[in-house]
Amino acid sequence: MKPIKFKFLLLLAVMAFAFTPFVDASIIQPATHYIQSLSPGDMGLSVATLAVVPLALYVKQNTTITTELIQELTAKYGKIKIVTVVVEPPVYDAVGNITDPGEFYEFAFRRPDAGLIRMLTEYTQKGENQKYIDAVIKNLIVGGDKDKIESDGVVYLGVVSQIKDMMQPYEAFLSKA
Repeated sequence: MKPIKFKFLLLLAVMAFAFTPFVDASIIQPATHYIQSLSPGDMGLSVATLAVVPLALYVKQNTTITTELIQELTAKYGKIKIVTVVVEPPVYDAVGNITDPGEFYEFAFRRPDAGLIRMLTEYTQKGENQKYIDAVIKNLIVGGDKDKIESDGVVYLGVVSQIKDMMQPYEAFLSKA
């Protein structure tokens, strides 16, 4: 084992953790996951092994919702958003090849209409959060494995955690006329 390679790997690990708040986590995650999985005997590996595919790119390359399906849904419903729930990230071997593809699910959401927003607003005013979530899942998910939402709590939690951000406009403000 050459000490220079170990020091360089250690430097990369420190930099990855130090800059995590400033960088998209999907870019850092595969490298830090790989570094954490190294055993002391593996520390002498080539630096080229850190060239793993960022999680967001991996999901895009292995998507279950195709461009054709997105075009079809867009033609039918208008704007579509894709929510991806990563249950387990892919696992890489010592040379950067994927040994386990991980587990992720994608769901296509359509934009709500005014009638649905009125119904959802009533649920929130009454404090009926579960009815709100059920109505969003039932009415807005137009693609993906909806059965997985009900059968897997982790997938359900991932979808629910994205609903609030998805149901808000980017920005809304009031100004004087």
